[in-house]
Amino acid sequence: MPKRDDLPWSALQRAASQLETTPEGLVHLDGVRWDIENNADGTTLEQGVFRDAYVQPDKVQDVFLCIKPFTEKPGGVPGHALLKFAFPKDAPVRDSLGNTDSALALSVEVHFKQGQGFDPTGGQEPQPILYQLGTWTDAIEKATVHDRNPLRIYKLKLTPEQKVSLLRERLQAATADHTQDLYHPVTNSCLSTLIDGVNKVVPGHQQIPRTDPNGDPEPQATIPVWSPNAFRQYRLLAPAGPEIIPAAPKP
Repeated sequence: MPKRDDLPWSALQRAASQLETTPEGLVHLDGVRWDIENNADGTTLEQGVFRDAYVQPDKVQDVFLCIKPFTEKPGGVPGHALLKFAFPKDAPVRDSLGNTDSALALSVEVHFKQGQGFDPTGGQEPQPILYQLGTWTDAIEKATVHDRNPLRIYKLKLTPEQKVSLLRERLQAATADHTQDLYHPVTNSCLSTLIDGVNKVVPGHQQIPRTDPNGDPEPQATIPVWSPNAFRQYRLLAPAGPEIIPAAPKP
């Protein structure tokens, strides 16, 4: 089997970049995943469809914490966490070809080599990290069709100003250079980076601590499938229960 260093990067992932901010306040991005290529039977290939995207941060309507439990593991542990930024119908995410989507998704991931998958223990080799921007339609396909896991979607309880600030902060983080950053299951993961972003825009009494009083990792701020409890404890979840998008059946 080839060594990791000898393999090409996964064609399913690509770091995004910011091209410009237009006079109208639109952020123009490149490297946004809009789709995943499919086989004739509907199964997915390890090949993303990447295009540019325009988003208008001031128009963000709602923000959601999205949890993908690993249903093949006991208790779905550890799972994966990502953010969904939803926009109104008159201000969708759009590309230069005229395609539109209702929301933008940000997923912080291990930057995989072709054919490799996630190892929750971190593996034996250093694992680079990547901030993956994509449309919400793409995020659903990635989770439910490509990975065969469901999505649990929790609406965050944020003010309009906090929603805009969070989106701007996450876009800045997503388009920064992370080529020297390594994944760590506690300090630099899908969930830890998400919590760090939220903590930057909420008052101190609502900031989620990532360690307990003894300085040990706080489980609810480390394990994605347990994290809704932490967001609920700090009054960051809307009252309604989660929306669940089931995994697609296996062919």
